Amino acid sequence: MSRMLIADDQDGIRLMLAQVFQNLGIEVDTANDGQNAWEKLEQNGYDLVLLDMNMPRMFGHEVLRNMRQRDIDTPVMIMTAFGEKSTLEEVQRLGITAQFEKPFDIYRMIEKVKEVLKIT
Repeated sequence: MSRMLIADDQDGIRLMLAQVFQNLGIEVDTANDGQNAWEKLEQNGYDLVLLDMNMPRMFGHEVLRNMRQRDIDTPVMIMTAFGEKSTLEEVQRLGITAQFEKPFDIYRMIEKVKEVLKIT
């Protein structure tokens, strides 16, 4: 079974995404801020991380930078409502699998997650 971490400070988005991906048979863990996401990444292995860029206690790009500095090469998909060019350039350099602008197309996201996790 695939394992996924969903990190987003908006309860509604985080819980909706968790339900959607659990219904696909994915084991889902969640984090409500960047620091919590980083702590979970240090302790657990995931097959995919869905990461909001603008979160309290640690921004998404900082979580991603920490992952790459510690050789955690888990695929990361980012979600952002704030398309700040320099931040987006940084996460692209650090290596992301996909980027979704909020409000995102959930069907497009599901297809990308299924592709990355090789779920039919």
